[in-house]
Amino acid sequence: MITEKIDDAFISHASDILADTNYGLSGAQIVKYCNSYAVDFGVNIPVTSSDFGKFGSVIPNKRTAMYRNLREFNGSQQFVIIKDLCELPLFKDNQNVQELRKKLFTRYSRFAVSKLYLEEYELTGWERVDRSITEMKSRLEVANNEEQFQAIGMIGRETLITIAQQVYDATKHPTLDGVEASTTDTKRMLEAYPQYELMDSSEKARKFAKSAVDLGNQLTHDRNATKRDATICLVSITAVASLIKLIQESSNF
Repeated sequence: MITEKIDDAFISHASDILADTNYGLSGAQIVKYCNSYAVDFGVNIPVTSSDFGKFGSVIPNKRTAMYRNLREFNGSQQFVIIKDLCELPLFKDNQNVQELRKKLFTRYSRFAVSKLYLEEYELTGWERVDRSITEMKSRLEVANNEEQFQAIGMIGRETLITIAQQVYDATKHPTLDGVEASTTDTKRMLEAYPQYELMDSSEKARKFAKSAVDLGNQLTHDRNATKRDATICLVSITAVASLIKLIQESSNF
């Protein structure tokens, strides 16, 4: 059992920034997120209600609520929680939060359960895709049974659908077998798009995209899915997102 924790001073610092009076999470949001992580990790936390009492008679303020709750988790769990909160859309342009995230990775990367967290994923700019990949990473950190590994694959499958929908144009990208692709037909869309856009390029890129789709679909239906399967799924889908985005951007040159 992991008992080591992130330094208390850093937890206090993170709480001050994430629960900042003017630019941080609200008391209700803090309780919502903390309760969710407490359930996921099986941890009892002291502050489970946003009722802090009149004039803070129960809990002085939301920063204290965040701090007290974060202290109950172990280091790996604290790493995941702080990282996830820093990546909320609310904090996209908050420099203090982004600096906090950098310090988290620089000083406490040893608490990252998966080495995938040490790799910086370059955002595609497709909000739903980026959000889904972040969700897959978060779930992978705590997944420990077949159902949870399968769930990661299911998110991956939806992510591939979203990627395909960002770029596929039925009037421009004919399917390989001539059958019209539905709006959720990832296989046909992600075969047709690279086939057309990379017609003067390597066949390997087209095969790579197809293989990644097959991996995601396989894991979704695999009742004996393992952590390695889920990790491979995440790696492949992250790579496909980056690849398709690169193809789209280079097509505009």
